[in-house]
Amino acid sequence: MAKQKLSERKATLIQLWLERPADKRTRNDVLEFYGWLERNRPELLRRGHGDPYQHLQADLSSQVRE
Repeated sequence: MAKQKLSERKATLIQLWLERPADKRTRNDVLEFYGWLERNRPELLRRGHGDPYQHLQADLSSQVRE
């Protein structure tokens, strides 16, 4: 996947994540968000090398509330 596509994918992920209520953006909520993505926007999940859930955690790391 081209670098531009990767950055667009990540930007879309972050946008969708930030649309969630602030109290639903914690580390514990990432798994629920992952499930929602699998059902509704699977094209945003990175496939290939590694675990897509781990990639999602990395993509959202700066936006997850403690």
